[in-house]
Amino acid sequence: MFPTLFAFKPWALTALCAWTLLLGHSTAVGQTTLNARAVRPPAAERCLLPAAQRHGVNPKILKAILQVESGMRADVVNHNRNGTMDVGMAQINSIHFPELAQWGITPSKLMDPCVATHVAAWHLKRSLLRHGNTWFGVAAYHSATPEHNLRYQELVRSEMARTGSLR
Repeated sequence: MFPTLFAFKPWALTALCAWTLLLGHSTAVGQTTLNARAVRPPAAERCLLPAAQRHGVNPKILKAILQVESGMRADVVNHNRNGTMDVGMAQINSIHFPELAQWGITPSKLMDPCVATHVAAWHLKRSLLRHGNTWFGVAAYHSATPEHNLRYQELVRSEMARTGSLR
């Protein structure tokens, strides 16, 4: 949860929220892909290492997750069969919106690559704490259901192998 993860530097979340407010994104949510840019957003690259360090996750795994989730595209929205939706580069599911709202993070802010990267790192850390520092824990970012988890493990490992970051 944010209170635990931000206990060491409580100003960090405040700074992140203030920064996102200054961006003033007014991107419409509700389309499958708002602008299918295939180019990696520079903000995602700038924020990847700080987000990984802040939340204590492996930056190579975090980057692979962002690539698997959206191809590193910041403006992706997907509607799921169960009525939920996944938003932004990190494809954060709408079940997390109430908790994120407590910290001033709205669905439209998840369209910002830096915000999405930090939220992804936070979500990955929660998965690892809950399920262990294992491939199952990594894939629990997407799903703890065994069949979905196993498929996601394969996707993340394949992405890491493709980029040469799997050793």
